[in-house]
Amino acid sequence: MKLAFVALLLLSLFPAALLIRRYAWLTRIFWLCFGALPFTLSSAPLFDVGIILWEDWPGFVAAIEVTAIDLLAVMAFLILPAHRTPLVYFLPFLVYFAIAAASMTYAPEPLAAGFAVWQFARVFLVLGVVARACAFEGVPYLIFKGMVIGLFANFIAVLWQRFGLDLAQNTGLFAHQNTLGMAIHFVLVPHLVMLLSGTRRLIYLGPTIMLSLLAIIFTASRGSVGTAAIGMAITFAFVAMQGLTQRKIAAIAATLLAVALAAPIVIATFEKRFERAPLNEEAYDERAAFNNVSAYILEDFPMGIGVNHYVYAAQNFGYSDRGGVMPFEGNRRSIVHNAYLLAAAETGYAGLFAFSLMLLTPVAIAFGNGFRIKDRADGVLLTGCGMALVTVYLHSFLEWIIYAKEIQYMMAIAMGIIFGVSSRQKKAAKS
Repeated sequence: MKLAFVALLLLSLFPAALLIRRYAWLTRIFWLCFGALPFTLSSAPLFDVGIILWEDWPGFVAAIEVTAIDLLAVMAFLILPAHRTPLVYFLPFLVYFAIAAASMTYAPEPLAAGFAVWQFARVFLVLGVVARACAFEGVPYLIFKGMVIGLFANFIAVLWQRFGLDLAQNTGLFAHQNTLGMAIHFVLVPHLVMLLSGTRRLIYLGPTIMLSLLAIIFTASRGSVGTAAIGMAITFAFVAMQGLTQRKIAAIAATLLAVALAAPIVIATFEKRFERAPLNEEAYDERAAFNNVSAYILEDFPMGIGVNHYVYAAQNFGYSDRGGVMPFEGNRRSIVHNAYLLAAAETGYAGLFAFSLMLLTPVAIAFGNGFRIKDRADGVLLTGCGMALVTVYLHSFLEWIIYAKEIQYMMAIAMGIIFGVSSRQKKAAKS
């Protein structure tokens, strides 16, 4: 029945794609939805179809599923004109995908490893489609507007959770506050870069930055708030290095004033959190215990235990006991709070290298082309997306959330914008 439903959905995509291609206003709505959907996936699972589902699997993905974004990506593939993006951009992704797929051959549960491989394939499709779409000038701004709509929906949810439900930590429309915090980086940092650089195409830059700051504060997540502060500081320094103007100085001063005004909210929010859930890190350092587990797995399995298998190995092969993880179900089912250690434990040294190369390639392209191209607006887009990725990568030293499907979709969108804009500029330079 599920397969028949998926087949029916796929068959309906082609006529829907033709309709969208015919009307420009439908095209604009389409890309707005594409940007907004990653912010609402967790709260609207009705559009997701689980073809195979293991509800009790403890990894970061427990199903072979098709989401609404996947369907939009297929539709976009059908309606977009052909555009050649340099294959070298995608090569690191293909290498990591091959390593992850190879881990299925030795993983204790090959199908569970296949869940992750399937998710990576879907995300790669989104990356390729966005790269093709952003070769056309207006699409990146439509996607960003959609992301702002998604942020606004989460901000409304956060306000209700904070003041209506009196929660100490707020998740918005996501399953966890850390996911919301990381998602906000993809909106906050690019819009901050555009504001500092004098972009006039988006008139809501200031309010977007304020909503982003308030939403990330109400997560009461130390990693999210701290990483956002570091990302903003790096952004200020980066923009200043390109040359200070009166506008930049005014924008930086206004942003710093907003941060200073938000300081009492930060203090009150964290006081509320720690009052309800005091930290006991002196007695038990959870992060260190998970890190120990990853180190032991990598020591015993240099090729990794298999993608999507960290918790399975920790539970069933005695690594939780060796690492000093407390014997409670919640702790024993938790994933190591470091995306890079997770990559190493599951895909080994080769996987960690490929994973790191996959993440760094778009950043190198963004900054390399952002400095060099003559089109100032495109240079700002590249810089903003590159800075957002850098912020997310820093946050990933404290969280594994970069593997969650919502964040992976956002990463694919940011990387796709970088690839699409860069390839468009290369083509323009040759003509």
